Amino acid sequence: YVDPIGQVFLALLKMLIVPLVFSSLVVGAASIGDPRDLGRIGIKTLVLYLATTAVAIVIGLVLGNFLQPGVGLALSEGAAAFKAPEAPSIKKVILDLFPSNPIKAAADGVMLQIIIFALFLGVSAVLAGEKGKPLISFFDSMAEAMYKLTGIVMKTAPYGVFALIAVTVAQYGISVLAPFAKVILAVYAGCIIHALVVYSGLITVFVKKSPFWFFKGVQAPALTAFVTRSSAAA
Repeated sequence: YVDPIGQVFLALLKMLIVPLVFSSLVVGAASIGDPRDLGRIGIKTLVLYLATTAVAIVIGLVLGNFLQPGVGLALSEGAAAFKAPEAPSIKKVILDLFPSNPIKAAADGVMLQIIIFALFLGVSAVLAGEKGKPLISFFDSMAEAMYKLTGIVMKTAPYGVFALIAVTVAQYGISVLAPFAKVILAVYAGCIIHALVVYSGLITVFVKKSPFWFFKGVQAPALTAFVTRSSAAA
C-alpha cells in the first residue's frame, strides 16, 4: 500500500528532469549574450567540477583506508564474481557528448547530450537576433512554469520520502543496517567533510559570503539527493 506513493514521487521527480534542465539551460546560455563569455564560464565550471571531484576522491580514499568499512562484510557469490566494465576511451567519451538526434537523447534521458544541445540552441538564438527572441521568450516561459511545477512536486516530498524509507525498512528490517554501520559512517563523514571544508572554503574565499547562506540555498536539492539517492532527481 505504501510502495506506490514512493514510486510515484520518484516518477514525478524524473518527469521534471529533461524539460527543466533543457529550458533552464537554453535561457541561461541566451542570457549570457556573448558566446565568448559562455566559453569562459564553461571552462571555469569544468575546472571547478574536476577540482572538487578530485578532492572528493581523495577524501573517499583517506576515509576508506582509515575506517576500512568493507572489512568483515560477507559478499554473496554474485557480488564477489562481479567484474567492473572496461572504462570507455577519451575519444568515445567526447563523441558521446554530442547528440546525433537530440529528440532521442531527450527520450532516453541522456543528460550530457541534452545539455550540449541546449547550450548550442541558446547561443544560436542570440546569434539569430530579433528572430531568435520569440524562441528565448518561449523557453523562458517554459522554465518558469517548470520551476512552479517543481515546487508543486516538492510539496509531496515528505510523503514520498516517508514511503521510500518505510518500504526499505519493511523489506530488509532494521537489523540489515547493522553490518553496514561503518559504511554508513564513512559515507556520512565524507559528505560532511566535503561540505564543511571544501564547499564552505570555496564560498568564503571566492564568493565572500557566509557558508550558511550557501547551505540555506541548496538545502532542498541536497536533501532530495540524499533521501532519493538520485542526483538526477535533485
